[in-house]
Amino acid sequence: MASIAEEEPAADAPGKTAIPRYAYYTLGVLLLANVFNYIDRQIPSIIAEAIKHDLKLDDAQLGFLMGTAFAVFYAVVGIAMGRISDGVPRRKLMALGLTLWSGMTALGGVASTFTTLSLARIGVGIGEATATPCSVSMLTDSFPARNRAVVIGTWLTGTFIGTAVSLAVGGYIVQHWVTMCGSVPIAGACGVANWQATLIAVGLPGLLLAILVYNLREPPRAHAQPKKVGRFVLSEFAAAIPPFTMLTLYRMGGTAALLWNVVLAVALGAIAYVVAQLTGDTPQWSAIALGAYAVVTWGQNQKYRDPPLYRLTFGCPTFLLGVISAAFIAAIGGAMSAWAAPYAIRTLGLSPSETGLSLGLLTTGAAVIGALVGGTATDRWKRRDQRAPAFIGAIAVLGGLPSMIFTLAATESTPFFVGMFIYALTTSIWGGAFAALAQDLVLPRMRGAAASAFALVSIVVASSTGPYWAGKVSAVTGSLKTGILSMQLLLPIVLILLFFLARRLGAVSPEGRRARAEAAGEPALSAT
Repeated sequence: MASIAEEEPAADAPGKTAIPRYAYYTLGVLLLANVFNYIDRQIPSIIAEAIKHDLKLDDAQLGFLMGTAFAVFYAVVGIAMGRISDGVPRRKLMALGLTLWSGMTALGGVASTFTTLSLARIGVGIGEATATPCSVSMLTDSFPARNRAVVIGTWLTGTFIGTAVSLAVGGYIVQHWVTMCGSVPIAGACGVANWQATLIAVGLPGLLLAILVYNLREPPRAHAQPKKVGRFVLSEFAAAIPPFTMLTLYRMGGTAALLWNVVLAVALGAIAYVVAQLTGDTPQWSAIALGAYAVVTWGQNQKYRDPPLYRLTFGCPTFLLGVISAAFIAAIGGAMSAWAAPYAIRTLGLSPSETGLSLGLLTTGAAVIGALVGGTATDRWKRRDQRAPAFIGAIAVLGGLPSMIFTLAATESTPFFVGMFIYALTTSIWGGAFAALAQDLVLPRMRGAAASAFALVSIVVASSTGPYWAGKVSAVTGSLKTGILSMQLLLPIVLILLFFLARRLGAVSPEGRRARAEAAGEPALSAT
């Protein structure tokens, strides 16, 4: 069966050209940036119990802070970042984002209410929206297609390393801050709460890393860049940020497009209002409605602004099946990841330091192994069968169920940590496969936009529903275990989606994809 990867230059064929050493340096810097990305993203998990105590929050509010506040605004801004990363220097854009998300993490350390901490987390999400499209696009242009899944899988290990560092460092600071603060040469350090000190400590180092990212070499791109960068960036934000999206749609699609969009906004608003009244969680459902509106509207905009991109992403059933499958898989894992540390501290009586260090080391080792094995296995499996990403996803989600049940049944620390190790190992094998799949389904000029769209839908669904839903069920039932296990209701849906994804992947070809793009207005290959 022919490869579904987009046509690459002849030099990309195996054995033709050695990979430049600088490509590995680029991978190393972007991997480190991804580590900081996930340190700042996941740090609320280990400090959740301290925040809950100080700010007097319930588990649903904690779920909002650990997921929704970050994810939705990540999506709203990130929608524009995909196409912007395809048209501006990616190293500069990502350096700016890294500076923002690191600074906002540190600023969370001066928050004293649920509202101000939520605003800081929103700022983290806005900054981190640059990370995936810029990194995946730069790596794709730095390495040949034959290595794509394993390279992206290696980059994705930053997810697990960053999560581990956030757990280990965060747990240590939270537990020992009372004795540590006396040695900090800053007046009033001991007046800062332990969770506030943790946010400041993990946020500030990212500002230095932004300098390294800024000074990376920009990998060459085959497609032309916009001449008027400022106008290009503003137009992309206008196409993605409500309410300017309505003006953009009206200008491009006329009254019919605008009316459809208004109906969408009203429907989502009404649903959010009803659910918020039923649950009492207005910020949660308002944010979800905003995120859903922004994502769908972005897709609608692309239908008019870039029909070939729309045809190969939101207008492509294969792409949609892939991104929705990934979102639901991530939602199940996201709930477990967010609540594992609070569960151990609350249910097993473990200390934050012990929990953070043990979870960090064990799950990182397991997840790194899983990501590398999964990426390598996918690359090899795809040479024989293009349905490999769907099969890898099924293995991950089915393999995680027994270990999750075993982990949550544990009454002592040792079986709990053993279960988490196995869970992390089995559920980390799918990320590289699906990230590479998003790149394989589009043309080279669309790589940043495809990575952004794929990641955004996944993160909106996973991060805004997984932690919150588990927390809400916990708040209602009084059982965090029940809350985490309730996410398994998604398992049958995931398997059905993966089944249909596998069927479609078996019929995908580079020729068919390019034909669909050209039918939507893409210039013929010989002219590009």
